[in-house]
Amino acid sequence: MDRFSDLLKKITALFMTVSQTGLALISLMLVIYLLLGGDSGTFILSVVSNLSALVEALTPQAFVSVAVVFVAYAWLKRKN
Repeated sequence: MDRFSDLLKKITALFMTVSQTGLALISLMLVIYLLLGGDSGTFILSVVSNLSALVEALTPQAFVSVAVVFVAYAWLKRKN
């Protein structure tokens, strides 16, 4: 059972690392877009376009549900 628990911890750590790396890359693309504007390239423009579509699609109910999940995660993390 300890091997399974260790495996799950390693997989969770891997997913967290991949998620943090992806968020850092998206943030970098946004900074490049803010610095260069329309001349930043087609890929960066498509990423910015997709992010703006995502932000427009978020309804207040979806925002509240994400906030509830975040608070629950923070509470559980602090509890342990």
